[in-house]
This record gives sequence, C-alpha cells and structure tokens, in this order.
Amino acid sequence: MKEIKIKKLERVEAPKGEYKNIIAFQLVEFSINFFGNIESFILDTKIMKNGKQIVIDGNGFIPSGYQI
Repeated sequence: MKEIKIKKLERVEAPKGEYKNIIAFQLVEFSINFFGNIESFILDTKIMKNGKQIVIDGNGFIPSGYQI
C-alpha cells in the first residue's frame, strides 16, 4: 500500500504582470510510505488563479502536473 503525506513549505508570490495565471510558487515536501520504504523529497509547485496547486517538475513518484 502507498501512503502520501504532504507538508506545504515556503510560499513566494509571483511578480504581478509577469505570469498570466500564476499567483504564487510554493515548495512542498512529500513523504511516501511505499510498502514500508519511506521516501521524502521536496518539489516546486505553482498556485493558479483558480486555486489549483500543481507540481511543476515531478519525479518517479509524483509526476509533473500532479494536483494537490
């Protein structure tokens, strides 16, 4: 069984006028318990105007575009 824990870290507001639909960027720490093996890593996310938070660059566990 796979269990994912998410911890939101530092948030940085995007410069106004530079990005069309992005209001902020945030680091997110993921801890995945994959059948007793715990993997932890930090990924960049973007927060959109519509409130969705999306992973920018994923890895082998969390793909790019994963919505939190």
